[in-house]
Amino acid sequence: MNLKIFLKSMKFAFRARKRVFAFIVIYAILYIQVGKGLEQSAQAQTLWLLVAFSVATVYAILISQFRRRDIAILKCVSWSNSDVMLLLIGEVVVVSLTAFLLIFQLSVEILGVAAYFTIDIEGPGLLRTLHDLIVLQPGPMFLSLFYIVILQIPGLVLAQVRAMKIPPMKAIREE
Repeated sequence: MNLKIFLKSMKFAFRARKRVFAFIVIYAILYIQVGKGLEQSAQAQTLWLLVAFSVATVYAILISQFRRRDIAILKCVSWSNSDVMLLLIGEVVVVSLTAFLLIFQLSVEILGVAAYFTIDIEGPGLLRTLHDLIVLQPGPMFLSLFYIVILQIPGLVLAQVRAMKIPPMKAIREE
């Protein structure tokens, strides 16, 4: 793996700030819902894993669609298909890990505030509502990270197939 390209993909991801930040929020909500779904019945688990698969696939397709011109330019300057794929993987990894760390941080902060002020989370109030909405147990939290990362693989394969069909001459053509 070319670490230089992987690190470049992280910088490259934040060029499209609106899309990246929107999908960080979407992935954060997805982590919460998949984690909560893993604590429920088998039908709920299947439903949320299907939703995670759908979101991951749509995001990978959107990346390959919006990065068509960039990919064509990179191919013109002799980037290989594996380098382009690594660029796509880097953007997906940045978004999914950032969303996971955001949820992890919020969970720790909510639990920390409750412990610091010795507030009973079981009672009614704002902290109880936040706890119910955001905080996940460590097992489902890390299991949801694992599932979402694994469920992104088919979407990345589809994105790679779409990205490899982009001709290098597309960079020169006017649109």
